[in-house]
Amino acid sequence: MSDENGRNWGAITGAVVLIAVAVGLIFFYYTGLWIPAIGLPILIFGAYELLSAFARSNEADRWGTSDSGAAFLFGIIMIAVGGALVIFQYMDNIIFPIVYAIALIVIYLLATAMRKKSQ
Repeated sequence: MSDENGRNWGAITGAVVLIAVAVGLIFFYYTGLWIPAIGLPILIFGAYELLSAFARSNEADRWGTSDSGAAFLFGIIMIAVGGALVIFQYMDNIIFPIVYAIALIVIYLLATAMRKKSQ
């Protein structure tokens, strides 16, 4: 799907997914840790989605949200999940990943509220 600037988001997203999976496999090869090897690609893909939200269309479509709003939400969720997996491996405690995920959700809610307030 191309946007008004000619960007093909499907091709770009596919390339980012392949790069993220390669990073996860390389990480697993060198460390042997499988939890962060799964979390790291999720984290990378989430960061891509979050950053690409600023370049995507803000116009609402027939589903009720804009491309940028959907990418922003999906990016936050992916960063929360991927980051929680990586944090869990190195903190060895479930409380830290839960607090991290909750903090990101609160940041998303605040950002969304500020964005709606400015419109």
